[in-house]
Amino acid sequence: MDALIDAARGPMFRVAFAIMAFGLLYRIATTVGHIAASWWRAGDRRVPVRDIAGATLTWLVPVRLLKVRPVTSIASFLLHLGLVIVPLFLLGHATLLGGSFAAIWPTLPANVADTLTLVALASILLLIGGRIAAPAARKLSRFSDHAILIVLFVMLLFGFLASHPGLSPFPARTMLLLHILLGNLVLVLMPITKIAHCALYPFTQLVFQLGWHFPAESGRHVAAVLKKEGEPI
Repeated sequence: MDALIDAARGPMFRVAFAIMAFGLLYRIATTVGHIAASWWRAGDRRVPVRDIAGATLTWLVPVRLLKVRPVTSIASFLLHLGLVIVPLFLLGHATLLGGSFAAIWPTLPANVADTLTLVALASILLLIGGRIAAPAARKLSRFSDHAILIVLFVMLLFGFLASHPGLSPFPARTMLLLHILLGNLVLVLMPITKIAHCALYPFTQLVFQLGWHFPAESGRHVAAVLKKEGEPI
């Protein structure tokens, strides 16, 4: 078992991390290339940088969506919070960095990591339940959308049980191995699934703005017809 864990957190992790890193870099590079090409073809090349930055920050904290979909918006925000903070700053994950770099890496207290993990688990259940219960969301959701959430749920659950062997029905080392393997799988899936939005998100508002300004003056004409001139997109 220990040999399998060492392999999963050693060479397998490094391969999975390399796939994630190069895959996301490729997605970012192609996205930037498409954006540049669209901007070059657009008749109106004026880009409201301040509005784009404001819209991006607004979507990072979905205050506007809280009024429309409060439960799913809060669940999505808390899930992202847990998925970002716990993997990056949990002590057990920091050891994967190795060397002196891991020694200076900030880590979370165990109780904070546990709380964020449990909140993320509950958020995933809420999101899956919301997609199944709401007819509109059910029609738009594909199998892969549910599968990604299930993989994330099991990965987080196995990690929590590995660190709390008294609650686990299986040996802690087994839970740890499965947690690491699923973590490696998530790294591999990041560039080719919706998880890639963690890297592509900052470009979404720019894409919307370029589409709004293509062809020239189309955005302003539509805004005038709708009597929405001067309002943010």
